[in-house]
Amino acid sequence: MSGRAFGSIMGEFFDQAKRLIRAELTLAKTELRQELTKFKAGGVMLGLGGALLFIGGIAFMLFACYVLALVMPFWLAAFIVAVGFLGIGAGIAYLGVRRMKELHAPNKTIQTLKEDGQWATRTFQSMKSQMQGHA
Repeated sequence: MSGRAFGSIMGEFFDQAKRLIRAELTLAKTELRQELTKFKAGGVMLGLGGALLFIGGIAFMLFACYVLALVMPFWLAAFIVAVGFLGIGAGIAYLGVRRMKELHAPNKTIQTLKEDGQWATRTFQSMKSQMQGHA
């Protein structure tokens, strides 16, 4: 490196930095795609649970209210059925939210970006000291 011009050294440094950035972006895209797949699964579960609660719940709620009204006042039957459906709906929603919380940051990319920053700092400082030694 001692006989090379500053422009040549800087050009090589920036070429390596560009390649490194492209590799990091590729890694980040891969990790984000994996996490997006998990997110979609959780969202589908949450949406499906909500839709089933709404559609099936209305029909079953009416059925349950009428059956319970045979042995108790209708208002009490409706209250018991409503509390039951709220509990089931909350349970399904909780499972969907819990699945979504399993998402993780792109840890590999974050770690390699830190390492790349350290590498770039060391390389630049090394080049700077070499250039000062030859000045």
